[in-house]
Amino acid sequence: METADLKSTPPINKGEISIIFATRSRPKNLVKVFSSLRDNTTRKELVHLWIYVDEDDSVTRQAIESKTLPDPGLQVHWHIASQTNELGKALDALWRVSPRTSEVYVTTVDDVYFATPGWDEILRSAFNQYPDGVLLAFPHDPENSLAVTYAIFGWRWHTTLGCLYIGYFAYWYDDRWVEEIARLAGRLKKLDMTFAPMDNEKGRTKRMRNLPFWARFMQLTLPERVESAKKLISAMHPHDGPEREAALKNLEHEAARLRAEQDKFSDIYCVFQEERHSDVAPEQRRQFSKLHFACETKAVQRLIFIAQDFMEKKEFAEAMKCLDAVNLSDLRVRQVQEMKAECLRQLGRNAEAEAVLKENLAAWPEMNFIRRLFRFLGAFANDGKRMLVGIFGKNPESTKPR
Repeated sequence: METADLKSTPPINKGEISIIFATRSRPKNLVKVFSSLRDNTTRKELVHLWIYVDEDDSVTRQAIESKTLPDPGLQVHWHIASQTNELGKALDALWRVSPRTSEVYVTTVDDVYFATPGWDEILRSAFNQYPDGVLLAFPHDPENSLAVTYAIFGWRWHTTLGCLYIGYFAYWYDDRWVEEIARLAGRLKKLDMTFAPMDNEKGRTKRMRNLPFWARFMQLTLPERVESAKKLISAMHPHDGPEREAALKNLEHEAARLRAEQDKFSDIYCVFQEERHSDVAPEQRRQFSKLHFACETKAVQRLIFIAQDFMEKKEFAEAMKCLDAVNLSDLRVRQVQEMKAECLRQLGRNAEAEAVLKENLAAWPEMNFIRRLFRFLGAFANDGKRMLVGIFGKNPESTKPR
């Protein structure tokens, strides 16, 4: 996560709200979203709508070009681009292409509508209480009343952290990521307004697969969220004093609570949750997915880097947690097994280390004799070439007739 350059931050327009979401092939949903905004927005001139449309989404693009969608009464900006692997990445792209002048950024989806009359005035009233711009708010979600399903950001969130969402996840955890940062920073607020699901579309997750890996990845990347929360606290309280001290104390308390949850990880429970919430059949989840492969590759790489850092600090038990998490993914990495064997040796578990190396050798044969033979032949060929060059004074390849 990059920190934005605060000197380049454009001026913030007081009371301005930007709504950002992605849609795909569901213009009927957009009709309901637009109608709810038209009916329930108080100050339409201060609300901007930014919508991400995949460039291969002919259904939505046709609806835009034919002007069949109703006028919501506020400014609508379409962003047509290639489909992203991570939903958070699409939402972040919308923030980046916008002028970034809004005081509040509402992230939502195309299958809920704005059900509360005057929702925008409720937002303005809540964010007026935090003039420093650091706040993560969320509306009531009838499907999950306690969770941050639709995150609403104050302007200083992105100017401090450089983004709205981190961009690791294909489903679920983007919202959980920012919720934990807000809890750590002590700036989370539920609003007296509702984003209501359309018909019976909510309840199951279309992109969900391999929940045990993603749940564990989320736990092991807690230090990244702690660092983000510290940056927000510095923005909230730039000078030492009792308020900054209290905020840091709250951060340590919340971090300790979240770390304690790591010891309660259960892959069996995650499998139960996956079967309960996934909208994808098990046989489909076993098929190769370019989207999920890209997401898991990025996450696995991050876990390997974290494990390497722990190993350099001789914290081998912590490194093992990351390496074991990699093995929950659909990817198998030879170097991970070698790192795991080294950690086991350092922890005095030599028999387990040997077993890991034996499994590694079976999966990735070394062919040591053949490799040594090829190295010898290669060296002999190179030496012979250098000798001919010394004798003839030029590359023997150049003496060939053309």
